[in-house]
This record gives sequence, C-alpha cells and structure tokens, in this order.
Amino acid sequence: MLALLYRERGYTRAELRGVVPDYQEATTDSGFERMFERDKQELRALGFPIEEVPESLLFEDDATFRYRIPRGSFTLPPLRFTAEETAVLGLAANAWTEASLGTVARRALRKLEPVLEASAVQDEPSPMIQPTVTVQEPAFAPLMEAVLRHRQVRFDYLAASTDEQTHRRLEPWGVGSRFGSWYVTGWDLDRQAERTFRLSRIVSEVRATAQTFEPPAGFSMNDRLDALEASPALGSVAVDVAPGRGQMLRRMASAESLGAGTDGRDRLLVPVTEPERVADEVAAVGPDAFMPSPELADLPEADPLDAELGAADPLEALLQPGQPEPRLQTRVRASVLRRLRGAAQFQQRLRGAEVDWNRPSRRSRRTSTSSSEHLARLLEIVRYVYGHQGVDISEVAEHVEVDVDQVVEDLGLLFVCGRPGHTPDQLIEASWDGGPVNVSNAEEISDPVRLTQPEAAALMIGLQTLRSLPGEQTPAIDSALRKVAEAAGEPATVVDAVGARADTALAAASLEAAGHDEPEPLPEITAWSAAQDPIDSLVDLVRGAIDDRRRVRIQYIVASRDEVTEREIDPLHLTSSNTYWYVIAWCTKAQALREFRLDRVRSALVVGDAEVHEDPASRPQLRPRDPALSAETEIALVTDRRSRWIADQYRATRTAVVELPPLEGVAAEEAAVEEAPAARGRGGRPPVEFEAAQISFTTAEQAFSLVTRYGGQLGALAPPPVVQAGEQWVNTAMAPYLDAADDQESELG
Repeated sequence: MLALLYRERGYTRAELRGVVPDYQEATTDSGFERMFERDKQELRALGFPIEEVPESLLFEDDATFRYRIPRGSFTLPPLRFTAEETAVLGLAANAWTEASLGTVARRALRKLEPVLEASAVQDEPSPMIQPTVTVQEPAFAPLMEAVLRHRQVRFDYLAASTDEQTHRRLEPWGVGSRFGSWYVTGWDLDRQAERTFRLSRIVSEVRATAQTFEPPAGFSMNDRLDALEASPALGSVAVDVAPGRGQMLRRMASAESLGAGTDGRDRLLVPVTEPERVADEVAAVGPDAFMPSPELADLPEADPLDAELGAADPLEALLQPGQPEPRLQTRVRASVLRRLRGAAQFQQRLRGAEVDWNRPSRRSRRTSTSSSEHLARLLEIVRYVYGHQGVDISEVAEHVEVDVDQVVEDLGLLFVCGRPGHTPDQLIEASWDGGPVNVSNAEEISDPVRLTQPEAAALMIGLQTLRSLPGEQTPAIDSALRKVAEAAGEPATVVDAVGARADTALAAASLEAAGHDEPEPLPEITAWSAAQDPIDSLVDLVRGAIDDRRRVRIQYIVASRDEVTEREIDPLHLTSSNTYWYVIAWCTKAQALREFRLDRVRSALVVGDAEVHEDPASRPQLRPRDPALSAETEIALVTDRRSRWIADQYRATRTAVVELPPLEGVAAEEAAVEEAPAARGRGGRPPVEFEAAQISFTTAEQAFSLVTRYGGQLGALAPPPVVQAGEQWVNTAMAPYLDAADDQESELG
C-alpha cells in the first residue's frame, strides 16, 4: 500500500516484486501472482482504489501495466454530520449484537469521527431504549459479501411447507430483516424468477461463484420487505400440558382450562399463525405436552367433502384462512409427531458412534481476511494518533478495541514499515515509551478514509432499524443515511441492497431517547398482567421504572428450566432485538446484571425504590446476551448441517467431524435425497455432514428441548447418563401419540 501511494507514476509488477520484502520471498512466479492478486483485492475492499495504467498509451494490448493508488482518492468526501445525525449514528453503530458485525459498525463510526458533531459524541447520554440487530444465520456474511460484490451464489434450501431440500442458484440483489427473520431477495437462476429466501432455512454453506451480475435498476430491499406479509391467523389448536410445565405455551395460549385435558393435564387453546412454529413449541416441551386428535379434543369432524371441493393438496388448503380448526389440529399434531419420530431415529443412529476431537470440523477463524483486518487496525492507529499526538497508549487500545499488548505489537510493526527503500527517513516513526504515543512520517495514510461497503452496510441496517420505530428522529435518520452512502466508495451499490423493518407495535418505544427532544409523559402504570394487558403497557411500566428509579417485582418464565420464578429487579436499560424486547436490570436474587425478555414476563408490579447501579450501556461487555451463562451441564451434541448454528449460538468449546452409520430402509432413501445436493461442493467433495459440539447447558432438559424441537437434526452423544435420559425424554413424549386409539398412519403422516 505504501509503495502504491509513494510513486505517482506507479510500479510494474516486476518492480513491486523487487521493492516489497514479502514478494521477494516468493520462490515461483505463480506464487508471487497469487500474493499480488490477494493484496490488490484486500486493499480495494478496504477502500483504496488501485489504478492499472498502461505504460504505453499507444500499444495498450501489449502494454505493461503500472499500478498506483492516486493520492486523495481514498479520503472521506467533505461531509458534516449534525448533532442529531451523530446521535442516531451512535445508536445504529451499537445496534449489532453479533460481535464481528458490531466491530465493523463501530469501526465505521470511528472513521467518521472527524466529521461528526464533537459535542454530541461527548455529551450524549446513554439511550434508555437501544434497538438492536441480531444475526444468528451463518449465511448472512457470505450473502452480504455476494450482494455487495454482485456475485452469484449457490446453496441448499429447506422449503417451509414440505421440508424438501433443494439446490438453488441465485443472483442476490439485497439482504434485510423483517418479522424477526433475515431474508435475501434475488433472481433464481433455475426458476427464472425473482425469489425471496429466509436465511434460517439455508442448510449449507453459501458458495459464491466467479459469475457476476447487475441488479435491476430501481431495486430496493426495503420495498421488498414492505411487500412481505405476516402470516395470517388460521385459528386455534388444543394442547394438553402437564401442571406447572409448558410455560411458553401457556404464555402463547388465549385460554387455559386446568385439569380438562387428557390424563388430567391442563388444556390450552393456542392461536396459530404459523403451524410449524406452534409444532416447534409443543415438541420442545417433550413429554410434558401432548396434542390430542380432533376427536379427543372435542373438535367437530372435518368435512368429508373437502376433497370433492378442490382441496387436492390438504396441506396447501389448510394454510388458507377460514378452514375448520380440526384440520389445523391434525396438521400441527402430525408436525409434532414428525419431529418426535425424527428425534428418536437420530438418537438411535448415534448409538455406538464415537467422536475424535482431534478431527476439527471447521477451519481456523484466522483466515486470509485477518491480514486485511490487521491492516485496517494499523491504519486506524495511525489516523487516531495523528489527531491526538502524545495520547496515552491505554486510550489507543480502548479506541481500537484491543489490549495494550496488541497495540505495542502493532506499533512495533509500524516502526519497520515505510516507503520503498526502507531507509530511516522512509520508515514510519513511532514512539510509545512510558505510555504517550507519537507517530510521524506517515502523512499519506493519516487522513480519514472513506467507508468500505461492509462498513456502510452495517451502519445503514442499524439506521433503517431505527427508522422503523416510531419517534421524532426520522429526518435525522434519513439525512444520516444519505451521508453514510456518500461516505462509501460506491454508494449506489449499498443504499438499496440492505434493509431492515423492526415490525414492532410498541408505540411507546420511541427514539426521543436518542437525544434532543423532551420525552412525552408516560402513563402511570404500576401493575401489569400478561393475561389482561398488552405488552406495550409492560414497556411503559419498565420505562417509567427506569425514569423514576423504581424496583419491579416480576414473575418470569425461565425457558431453559421451563419454570416460573419470581424476581425483584432494578431496570436500567431497554433494548430490542428484531421483534423481541429485553430489559437489562439488576437482579436482587442473582446480585448481578441480568437480561429479561419481556414476552416471558407473566406479571409485573412496582414495589419501591431502586438502588443505584452502573448503567450497562456504558459497559457493553456486561450485556448478558450469552446462552452459556450459569451453564452447569457439559453435553456433546451431534448436529447435521441444518443445525450447525447451535454450536455457534451456544458457544461450543470444541467441535469435530463425526461419521455416523448409514440409515436403512425408507429413512435411508429419504436421507439420500436430502444429502444429494451436498455432492455439489467444491471439488465434488461434500461438506461436513455431521458435527460434534461440546456445549455447556444450564440443565440437561435444555439440550433435550433442542433435540425434540429440531427433530431429526441433532441428538445427544455424551455423557452416557445424559444420552439415556435424552432417549427416555423422546420416547416418553412420543408414546401418547402411538398409544392413542385414534392413531392412524395415514392421518399422522
């Protein structure tokens, strides 16, 4: 980079090979070419435009090219963000809960610091409400890169209504979130039509090809998100739940009748918008939930003339509003049993399987991109120190989000970097003895650099998430979006390619907390009940408790243990993650910060004054968004490709390749159909099909719940007592369906 900046006329490849030390170590021409092409690609991705200029303008076909980075071509354009725009940018940069994306967004904000309103950065109080953006899908990062680089992709996709797995080829035009899920929209090359895919249903690695495309003129991802419709209400189903169990199902239920179900269970009437989601929740409760047949649930028989009336595909007909509820009961019941059978088959397949933890299933996270990330940090250190000469080294470390030892290592590397020739007057001068840091002789790279496409995309998705919430900051958000696009290298590429719609109905959650308008008075709410009050009233109660520093007693569903606990909390901060709202609070029972999801609160009551606690917004590392907190049970799970995300979300301590014995009979034929697309991997080799992951769970039942919720996608492998308990969990859950007098294979699929 310094070489390409140093000489106005540029360097030929041969000259660069002679002046860049690492290139001199290449033993072959092909090795040098690979290194050079990689470096060009990474520099361009960091926002440095590399020009290729023919040495002879008269004979371009046979010309030798010179390479250079024109000075000033990579610097930020003349911009200025107002105080209001700076405030919403801060919210947008901190919206990401995924670590790597949050790092990208905050790095983008730091790049913009020279053009932000300084007083807003220094004086802005911590926002009371911080909408957040959560991405758990492994497909997000490669799809976003493909969208920004206009590359075709390939992946395996699981259809929602049929569970059919197909291989898809797509020109991805845009990525965005709505209804709490992430979607990609583009041109399906096999169907020759525009299609939208839900990222959570992509069950393979996303593979980008060398084929490029141009998105259609006027495309807007937000327009496509606005066109998506929420699932319609289809009716209700009956679910029988053991006393004191199935707390999330009880939270979803519209009615509850104690002891009125089969075998003395409580009968719940659960509204259905997505049959598969309800089936997930019922299956997750395992042996403590049972879906009776329409006859046992005292529902009328379905009309026998349905088939004559054109319902050729009963599953498709069932998904139309207004269909009789008995058919809905049968549909969801069959889906639950399919999950339980899948879980039982997977557990049986694991018998005798062994895992060699010395066979890692994933490549090291330190890929080739780590060199570009390192370069981005070095440049950030230079720019920051140039603007704050003599700054303490601990402040530099805090600014670039690494420890002091890493900054010392980076400064040592800068000290031996410089222009071609590498004489003392050509090297960057860096000193840090005693703490104060000074850097000089690096003027070429000391100016603010424009945003890269990923950096601009991260800020834009955060800003659009804010814009979808009610409030008075929309003009500031719109103008900030325009300026962020201008700060990017190719604004037209990213502006319409990303989108976000929070879809929240919580009118109380406004953006006035972003900064500068007085919040409107909140209604005086001191008590709330899930059975009687809408959830936006709970948000009002929590906001009032934060404002007035009040303590709240809540009844809270602990999903991992399927129980209701009573807590007294001092609310400190509200945050939203897609469609869910959380309160970060001091829990008097745990004597620590905890995060509570508001849709799991059953009741709330203001009981007194809160104590004074540190605001968690000022210390992001304290946000308890970690599923492994308070984990007590170590379990080895085996997952197939569809559920590999579990290892990431639950912070697996290690993973390894597992080979399972082949299935037999009908199950083997079904698996062969599902696994066929995997053979289209790189070099004809299928990707890792099964992976073992060592995970800490709060309770063993938390793992069993995953096994039945995602029936057929994972199972417990070790330790043996846990495996035995898991098999009993699955078989006990399935037994009532198989023992019921009305059970018929044709009805239950």
